[in-house]
Amino acid sequence: MDKLREKLIGLDLSDRETDVYLAVLVFGKGTVSDIARKAKIKRTTVYEYIESLLEKGLIYKTAEKKRIFYCVENPEKIVKMLENIKKAIDEKKQRAEKIIPDLQSLYSASFNKPVISFYEGKQGIRRIYEEMADTHKDVYSIFSPTSFFKLFSFRENHELLMKLYENGGMMYNLVEKSDKAVERLKRKEYDGFVKNKLLPEGFKFETDLLIVGDTVAMVSFKNLVGVIIKDKAIADLQKNIFNLLWKNK
Repeated sequence: MDKLREKLIGLDLSDRETDVYLAVLVFGKGTVSDIARKAKIKRTTVYEYIESLLEKGLIYKTAEKKRIFYCVENPEKIVKMLENIKKAIDEKKQRAEKIIPDLQSLYSASFNKPVISFYEGKQGIRRIYEEMADTHKDVYSIFSPTSFFKLFSFRENHELLMKLYENGGMMYNLVEKSDKAVERLKRKEYDGFVKNKLLPEGFKFETDLLIVGDTVAMVSFKNLVGVIIKDKAIADLQKNIFNLLWKNK
């Protein structure tokens, strides 16, 4: 009986449903009290499992002399029960397939929300540059050497650029015109991976803009704050503006 019980549990019947079903099967026909005693389940609880078995078509109830009895259906009904379960699953699957496009649009929207990170102070800004240099992709920059070298040394700048070089990245700089632009950026070791174009005279700013893939970084040297925004649409717009400026130089 224990092995039969285990096999029934594997056929979409719970432990308690199986105990009640086997009790009814043994009796052939029994009252709630008979079933509860045989299944070793409280009489007040057994009604729940009887109702479940009635819904699954494995037992039925009948009345005799004002007493209610529960009778077992032919065990072949178990196959019918499983067929009904399969049919219900297939119907749910079809309904699910119809709403998948709507769910996918919500899923995509939730996972494509911009990710924004804020940074403060020199160390925070340095972290921005380190993250943007840690790539094998092209880096696009609108760069103010005057502002940058008030905060960072030539050695620090060199370390960041060489990190980009070691990763296999390329840098394209639109540079604020200044003496430091020539002094700091026109070095032979940068020739292979750093391309610079000077912005017009009088184009002054105290910020830096970097674009890498789907990521945009903006730094305010005046306030020593920076932000990294990971969003394809924002990055694409900034890249288009950069390319427009680059082509016109």
